[in-house]
Amino acid sequence: MAFNQLKNNNLYFYLYMAAPSVLPLAYFFTMNDKAAFVVFCVVALICVFLDLRELKKTYESYVGFVGSALGIVVLPPIYVYGRARDTGMKKWRWLLTYVAIALGAAFISTTIDDNEALKTSACEITTSIFKDKESDVQCLAVEEVKKVSNKHYRAKAMLSNGIDMPITIEERDNNYIYVTLSPLSGLIE
Repeated sequence: MAFNQLKNNNLYFYLYMAAPSVLPLAYFFTMNDKAAFVVFCVVALICVFLDLRELKKTYESYVGFVGSALGIVVLPPIYVYGRARDTGMKKWRWLLTYVAIALGAAFISTTIDDNEALKTSACEITTSIFKDKESDVQCLAVEEVKKVSNKHYRAKAMLSNGIDMPITIEERDNNYIYVTLSPLSGLIE
């Protein structure tokens, strides 16, 4: 009976395992890495608190919250390893699964960050091109970035005059970005 009961009590542990996926979501909405980390910590602490509460129903002398919270703040896989070990689960499998999920979340966050940096740089360069042409038009945002080849992208620059101008973005050596405007008739003149 305790095994079936324990199996049902793993829900919050499974949610904790998925908690690193909150990082890219929070980063996508806030574009602030510190805020995304705080959201992750809050979600992780809630999952651990609820998981420990369920485990204490099954094991009355289970580890206290303070040690688990310290594990979450210092190194989250510590909680996964300890919890799996203490409940008789395959500790290394769960630890490696958690690390894989965390690395995947970090990769997605980095990809989101790189894409946003490319958009921001392209918009700034587009605005400077218009300033060089002595125009008051500014780029408000770059959208619909599509990868054409390894270092070439096609996108639309939303301009302050209400026009969406097609642009091409080329990533060059040393992290330089080269933007080419595809002017519509009479826009720059």
